[in-house]
Amino acid sequence: MDDDERALILKAQGGDQRAFECLVSRYDRRVLGLACDMVGHPEDAQDVFQETFLAAYRALPGFRMDSDFFTWLYRIAVNKALTFRRSRARRIAESADGNPTGHPPRTENGTATPEELVLQAELGRQIESALEGLSSQERMAFVLCHRQGFKVRQAALFMSCSEGAVKSYLFRAREKMKSALCKYTET
Repeated sequence: MDDDERALILKAQGGDQRAFECLVSRYDRRVLGLACDMVGHPEDAQDVFQETFLAAYRALPGFRMDSDFFTWLYRIAVNKALTFRRSRARRIAESADGNPTGHPPRTENGTATPEELVLQAELGRQIESALEGLSSQERMAFVLCHRQGFKVRQAALFMSCSEGAVKSYLFRAREKMKSALCKYTET
């Protein structure tokens, strides 16, 4: 944590709203990206994002600066995403026709053909469906390491578990993803 961030944290802990907004702006995209990867739907990701920063604001006076602020904030985001997923799983189990939606198709340059868009949308749905088949811990490890680009050590910090546990979750997640997507990887 640099001196500028430490100063912002101290000001925010003292009630300076602008200092907290500066902290939020440093990490908002990364937290939103994590939320979107974890919950799979942009509107739900916004809810997790807002809950994360609300919880961080409320807990900030107790932040002792014995860990990196980003790590502390990401742990909050991970916990909010996991809580949301558990809640959604209960709602789906209680509903007879619950079926989560996947990510919309994403194109980098906007020049994809209609056929490519259809294939991309189908693959996106299949990936999201495969991700839904993972346990919360497997999905979190997979998202943190493969979609967010964190090292196993960092993922273990965010998930509050050992590096060995993260490696185990990753192994199981990869095996399940390979199995679920095997027809797309055959050539």
